[in-house]
Amino acid sequence: MKKISLLLYYLFFKNLPSSYFPLGKIFNFLRLLCLRVILPVGKKTKVQTNVYIGNGSNIQIGDYCQINENVKLNNVSIGDYVMIAPGVTILGKSHKFEDINTPMVFQGEAFSSKTVIGDDVWIGTNAVIMPGVKINNGVIIGAGAIVTKSCDVFGVYGGVPASLIKKRI
Repeated sequence: MKKISLLLYYLFFKNLPSSYFPLGKIFNFLRLLCLRVILPVGKKTKVQTNVYIGNGSNIQIGDYCQINENVKLNNVSIGDYVMIAPGVTILGKSHKFEDINTPMVFQGEAFSSKTVIGDDVWIGTNAVIMPGVKINNGVIIGAGAIVTKSCDVFGVYGGVPASLIKKRI
């Protein structure tokens, strides 16, 4: 059933119009109906059009989340009350590169620990979250930031690589 739902998601449901359009609540309902067969999705969550979920394994989405258009998710646990802007990429794996005598394309993938997004987090447009990073509760990630290290509670981060700009408290 999960494989059939995954196929239906990619062929049909992921491309339904955004919930901002007229009848948008119906489109979001249908998209979530399909997604809930594939992965755990919390209540009152909105998932917009064209969200990539890989094969659906190792992804959890909490309650009251907003995941906007063209977001890519891989090996991530998302807490409650999280806002993810359009174009965000959350990576869950990388490539091996240790053997200089073997082309990297033949060395395989290096799986990292799960990326964790805490509660009440806002991730700005086109931000990239690298594998294994923990974004703690109340964090804001600026648009275009590349997060390579874990983030402190209630921090505001931005830049390439992302660094602490200020604390919210």
